[in-house]
Amino acid sequence: MNKKIISLPQFIVLLMVNRLVISMTFGPSSINGNDIWDCIISSAVVFLLTFFMVIPVTILCKNSDGSDILDINEYTLGKFGKIISIIYSFYFILVCTYTLFSFKIFVENVINPPISFPVLSTTMIIFACYASSKGIESISRCSSIILFFIVFLLALIGFSLFRVTDFTNFKPFFYDGYESLTDGIIFMISRMSCIPAMGLLIPMTNGNIKKGIIFWNILVFSLMSVSIFLVVGVLGDLSSVKLFPIYTATSVSKISKFENLDSLYLGLWTSGIFIKLSMFLNLSSECLRKSFGNKSNKIIIFLLGIILFLTNTFSKISNSFKGIFNVKFIFFFTILTAFVIPFILLLLKKRSKKIVRI
Repeated sequence: MNKKIISLPQFIVLLMVNRLVISMTFGPSSINGNDIWDCIISSAVVFLLTFFMVIPVTILCKNSDGSDILDINEYTLGKFGKIISIIYSFYFILVCTYTLFSFKIFVENVINPPISFPVLSTTMIIFACYASSKGIESISRCSSIILFFIVFLLALIGFSLFRVTDFTNFKPFFYDGYESLTDGIIFMISRMSCIPAMGLLIPMTNGNIKKGIIFWNILVFSLMSVSIFLVVGVLGDLSSVKLFPIYTATSVSKISKFENLDSLYLGLWTSGIFIKLSMFLNLSSECLRKSFGNKSNKIIIFLLGIILFLTNTFSKISNSFKGIFNVKFIFFFTILTAFVIPFILLLLKKRSKKIVRI
């Protein structure tokens, strides 16, 4: 049984910061080089699908007297439940690895002058491991501070971009076909790592979870749609050929005497990555701790940090993205951990209650 250690606003903030990291990297490379303008419709579709996807995990954890999905998993499946916990741990560390790989592509292909990624990633992993060892409550407090600055800076950048938006850059939806719509839906769902995380966060949260999830979902996809609108409005056809179009758009924006807002973009993304790594390292270590007994959480986090360092230092980007970072591969694991497993556990839990009553 978990104690209520974070408030509803902290719960929303944690999920918001993690989604902002994904939104800021969105571009044509995410949808097989297709037009990102059509992804506004994809965003609306996934917005509705999200409400459906969160139903099993919300019902499962909200009505379990403080037990998280790992506790319920152990109760319903016994020793076989360790396999499920390991799957969740693998998924959470996969999210961390993919996040760092995206950052690696950005640093090595966009930043000029170039920055040493090994030094940058090692520093980030060390600080993330330290923050993770302090627990989810400390991470949520830190994320609240970071989100305040992120929202302020995003508003600044958004205002700047809106001033230079050219409405002639917008063309009819699905002008080049419907492939971008389906690719956008698959990509956005594959990055729904917040829903599996809810399986551990909901029992820790004090407040009306249903309202919190609704508020979070509205904010996430409103921001996604506004980002796509501004990027296409500023860049036009260039938005379909740039690796990181949001960064490209901010690099040409300015407010009064303030120029080079792309440095703000880099600061926002780096801060968001730190929170995301810290949270998912913590959740991954919690899964392993419950799978293999009450081992030291700090030791597990340290080992996960080493794995994260090795995978990002010695793996080649091209080969990795053809394998485990393929969109369909991550889409499968997201659906599995976000919906399929919680739904099965919910059915098993209800069945076990009926057997006890008989």
